[in-house]
Amino acid sequence: MKKNIKKFGVLLITLFCLGLSGLFIGLVEIDRHYAQNKENIDILVNEVMRLDRQVELDGKKLKNYAFMEYKVNAFARRYALYSTIVDAVYKKSRQYGFEPELVLGIVQVESNFNPKAVSYVGAVGLMQVNLPVWREALSIDDARVFEVEYNIDLGLQILKQYYDEVDGNMKMALHLYNNGYKYNNTSYADNVATAVMAFKPDFTVSGPQALGR
Repeated sequence: MKKNIKKFGVLLITLFCLGLSGLFIGLVEIDRHYAQNKENIDILVNEVMRLDRQVELDGKKLKNYAFMEYKVNAFARRYALYSTIVDAVYKKSRQYGFEPELVLGIVQVESNFNPKAVSYVGAVGLMQVNLPVWREALSIDDARVFEVEYNIDLGLQILKQYYDEVDGNMKMALHLYNNGYKYNNTSYADNVATAVMAFKPDFTVSGPQALGR
């Protein structure tokens, strides 16, 4: 009888130890899952915070965009012709590889933004394209020379030809654009640079950096 009781006691102790071991293993597993879940929760919290910040930034950008769109539309309605010129200048300057501010400076010096400007030597339009000199070389359509985009395109064809000819010396290219090969108006490039600085204060016409490439 005592022997059976002893065996039963050993069995109980064994079962108790096994139970404690299982409980300990369970606690360890719970702790591991808790650590993993906490890490996942921390990741989710950080992601939510990041998204909140992004939403706030996007909201500010959207407001700024809406405001700028309002200003552009108001400007375009009030100064329709100037807006058309700016649009054409941007499009064509990018096509020929020049900075838009440079082309705006040339337009200001050449015609003061008057699409109908005509000089005594036969230069016409915004870019003051010299028809007697370039009519045949550029196959100019006389009926279109006062069109904003067409005139800018003609002027940039001429400027690009000179720019390539002088190996990227923008100051010399501007000089040739204004005078051909007479070399009698050395202040022209400086006048253009001064005009451009109203649009881009750090602009220079001293070399290839005047190109937006």
